[in-house]
Amino acid sequence: MKKEISVFCFLLLLAVRGMMLADTLDEILKKMDEADLKISDVSFSFKQEILITLTQEKSNITGEAVFKKPDFFRIEHSKPEKQIVVSDGKKIFFYQKEFNQVMIDDWKSLSEKGNFPKGMFNFSSTISELKNNYFIALSENDETDKFYVLLLTLKNRPKDMKIKLWISKETYLCEKTEMSSETVISTVAISDVKINKDIKSSVFRFKIPKGAQIISSPF
Repeated sequence: MKKEISVFCFLLLLAVRGMMLADTLDEILKKMDEADLKISDVSFSFKQEILITLTQEKSNITGEAVFKKPDFFRIEHSKPEKQIVVSDGKKIFFYQKEFNQVMIDDWKSLSEKGNFPKGMFNFSSTISELKNNYFIALSENDETDKFYVLLLTLKNRPKDMKIKLWISKETYLCEKTEMSSETVISTVAISDVKINKDIKSSVFRFKIPKGAQIISSPF
């Protein structure tokens, strides 16, 4: 009898713990949504590490990014080579300084195709849309004093990509992401975050440099 009671209590404990985790996850997602609603613009520095799992080859990218709702952003790579990606909400410009080449595409069309990664601050998505598209779980193993870690898996392609989001326990903003597939792991961490600084729309206007070659979009 004692053994049966012990097993029952253990199962009950697991059930209660699972309910507590679900409540915690819902609360985190709610606070993330509330935090996002308060943001009109944001800027930050970023570091990206890309690992090719088959060869263990690593590459690193550093730069600065500026976002403004709804669809304005400017991303500048400083290393390993200088590149600029700018969206004025209508057109998106990809500029490679080394080759003085500019590729221009329609932002709405490109974003609807899903061919352009919108990064850590995806202003066109909401928490409800994340719930519709992803299975979301809270990782106990990765949690720290500073971060909650969410695990995201695409519902329609669960084996294609795994995503981890490190959510600040103070601001409920995402400060680190990890996207992994069978061949690539991409990790991005941000720092020096500045929110609601009334960034001017002129920041998102791109002037094509003199003599630049305009190339066709491959997307």
